[in-house]
Amino acid sequence: MRLFLPPEQFTGGTAQITDVDHQHLVRVMRARVGESITLLDNCGHAYHATLTQIEKHTATARLDHAITLHSEPALSIAVGQALGKGDKFEQVLQHGTEVGVSIFIPLQAERSVVDIPPAKLATRLQRWQMIAKGAAEQSGRLSIPQVLSPMTLAQFWKWCEEQKAQAILLTPAPSAQSLFAFLTESANPQASFAIAVGPEGGWSSAEVLCTQKAKLPCVCLGERVLRTETTALVTVSQILYHFEHFTPA
Repeated sequence: MRLFLPPEQFTGGTAQITDVDHQHLVRVMRARVGESITLLDNCGHAYHATLTQIEKHTATARLDHAITLHSEPALSIAVGQALGKGDKFEQVLQHGTEVGVSIFIPLQAERSVVDIPPAKLATRLQRWQMIAKGAAEQSGRLSIPQVLSPMTLAQFWKWCEEQKAQAILLTPAPSAQSLFAFLTESANPQASFAIAVGPEGGWSSAEVLCTQKAKLPCVCLGERVLRTETTALVTVSQILYHFEHFTPA
């Protein structure tokens, strides 16, 4: 059983569990006093703890000792995922967190069929961040991936430049370089990565031109065309495997 708590809830050798975390602990996990739990502060610290008190709105855990986790990839990967129909973005959030993504950025592509009204953006971002938190707890991550506000592709490329990230555009176009060739011939294993994945209808010609003007590589995953919600997961897995961040236990 794992929970991420805000750093300020760790004080004096104990941790206070409140709000949605308390509800999850009591109603979903059916936790009882005396049970062991792993608590994390999302700042790189993890603790083996024991539940000492469970009340109606709060629970208290004793921090028994710090533990060392090695579940974070050394390589940071950001995923710019074009918004799609239904829960596609949420699928990418959940499974991408499990695989090892560090940052998620929803992209408002020209062919995206989803447009989030400004009045609903804060609520949507909060929901997405909670999905990332739950997936990080389930998969044993040491930190929760960030979910940033939506961007256009041009804004995403500018963000990548500011972050000094190696940026690539995923496309099924026959002229695109294979991901394997890019990783073997051009990629820097010491730098972070950022990948852009298009919507169901693919990238527009203007977006491809924007990428070419930025002198960024267009990369493909082979001759099979993957769904938008699958592309990021396959790409991230290949990058981490190529640079040996998936290692045997």
